[in-house]
Amino acid sequence: MTNRFYLSAPLDIDGWGNIYALEHLALYEEFAERIDAAVELIREGEQHWANHQDDAGEWSADAVRILGEVRRHSYNIHQRIGLFQDDLASTIRWIVGELSVSAVTDCQYVAALAIDRACRAIEVLGHWLRDVHEDLYACDPEDVIALAEDYPDSFDVLLSEVRQERVQLEIEARESAADLIGSARHYMTLARVYASPVLSSNEKMRISANASKGGNSSAAVRQEANTGRDEDICKYGRRLRDSGRTKTEALDAILQSNAALKSPGGSEKLSRKQLGNILVKGKVFS
Repeated sequence: MTNRFYLSAPLDIDGWGNIYALEHLALYEEFAERIDAAVELIREGEQHWANHQDDAGEWSADAVRILGEVRRHSYNIHQRIGLFQDDLASTIRWIVGELSVSAVTDCQYVAALAIDRACRAIEVLGHWLRDVHEDLYACDPEDVIALAEDYPDSFDVLLSEVRQERVQLEIEARESAADLIGSARHYMTLARVYASPVLSSNEKMRISANASKGGNSSAAVRQEANTGRDEDICKYGRRLRDSGRTKTEALDAILQSNAALKSPGGSEKLSRKQLGNILVKGKVFS
């Protein structure tokens, strides 16, 4: 994604435009970290869809259609997840009626659901921030602007009063956004499971089905998702060790390679400390 980040590309989020339009709202800074976390999840989800985006940044017809369908049917998807123990990708395909679209992978269907959850978290926070902002400036916008510039302490008191009138709505918005971001992280972890080149189809379905029925914690799912990645890192580390490299030299080499990527197709790399822990756990180095 570029700095011109839009929630409507590729999902149509009820007319929300440029996300940076939220930055002028009175309480934005207090919620910026949560919004940034949701944006990062959306960016990671879109990395799984990268083969559906052309050089001009345009999304394929399949991407636009399926992401839109996941958005529209996400309530039904979550209902079915709660009632049945099917693997997640099959559930999404069945609900959106796209069982035979071979151009879209199971990983991409699950990433689409993670994107939807993250977008909804931004929506929840954005609507609440906008409502508070509009109430704050409802009486006389020019006077409120002057108050903020000339008497910031008095402006903070006024803002606190407006906020107090909506305290229950704030609690609900915070809780809802936290749940949505938590779900987005969980589904993104499962998307990594489906993207894993070392897990078999049956293993992916088992992990997904167990996660859907609560049989696996998020930590356990992440551990299984990262098994193949960690094994590759250890194999590379052993080759470097056997060629005479020290632990420090091996870490330098791994950090400069794609073996250090956190997830397949991503751009973010593991830290030196994380790589060291993986090599120690795999008994490559002590």
